[in-house]
Amino acid sequence: MRIALVISLNFHPGHVSHMVASYKQCEELGFKSIYCVTDGFVDYLPSNSQICVYGKDDIPKVTLALFVFPSQKNLLLIRKLKQQQSKIIYIFHEPLAPIKEYRKAGFSYKYLAKLWIINQISSKTVKWSDAICLPSKKAEELYHANPLYKNKNVHYLPLLYDDERTTQIINIPRQYFGYIGTVAADHSFKEYLQFVEWAIMENRLPKLKFLIATKSDFKIPRALAESSRVVIQKGKPLSDKEINEFYASTFVVWNAYARTTQSGVLAKSFMFGTPAIVLRKNLSEFTIDGQEVIAIDDNTSFCEIEEAVTSILDNFSYHSTAARKNFEKKFFYRQYNDIFKRILSFI
Repeated sequence: MRIALVISLNFHPGHVSHMVASYKQCEELGFKSIYCVTDGFVDYLPSNSQICVYGKDDIPKVTLALFVFPSQKNLLLIRKLKQQQSKIIYIFHEPLAPIKEYRKAGFSYKYLAKLWIINQISSKTVKWSDAICLPSKKAEELYHANPLYKNKNVHYLPLLYDDERTTQIINIPRQYFGYIGTVAADHSFKEYLQFVEWAIMENRLPKLKFLIATKSDFKIPRALAESSRVVIQKGKPLSDKEINEFYASTFVVWNAYARTTQSGVLAKSFMFGTPAIVLRKNLSEFTIDGQEVIAIDDNTSFCEIEEAVTSILDNFSYHSTAARKNFEKKFFYRQYNDIFKRILSFI
């Protein structure tokens, strides 16, 4: 029996959707799939799946090991799996961009030092893997520009998702312009907050509420804390059900990030037919301005953001349908079963 191990050793609830898609994809290609995860993931994974808890359970002998996210623990496990003659695939989400991009996005020098360490670990993971999967053209560009990444067996494989919509979720009423996901400097959270404060103080978009749903913690500005138009869920990991309900109840998702390689937030919003606002410089093979997204040039321009939100609201059915079709075509894992099967033939 061929066994595939789907591995993430750095807990993040946002990883679960990717892992479930890879688990199902491997099953459909003839493998018996097993999750290999740290304790924190257990309650977030489907109850009918097979799970191996890293550090507690014995690692089975497997044909294929799929590392879906970076972790310093990956290296030790790769060495062990290599000794068993397992084939290793690394889904490399974020090849390091030039440091000046992170500084421009507002990251601290302390965080840049952390990025340097992560990059050293990633370069070793790349070297020791049998194949590398890169989820966007931007990721391919960054990978090939970095001399530390020496593995030549590189393949294009977009972010994968199962379809998590249910009838119950589809029927949730929409009401928000939302920020969903981790608070990070390059996600332009500050710019989103400033727009929301302005909209509340100036009574702009009066029929719309604002949503912040994140496991990150942050200080809530007074204007937001006192407004009935703002809903905030922060400071604790969110279940997939909670996250999905937030996407389904949102008219427009904030994706006007200062920098991005590819965005799980974008893919997940499209899953629920939720359009997004993006920066024009970040338009990619996954987005078309005027369809599933509206592009803006300046994410500090309140008027430009307001115009983009209004444009989506005025033509919501059109943009929502485009977003859903985008998910089905570009992110649903079954669209890539043949491509992943071909990748397996190269290892």
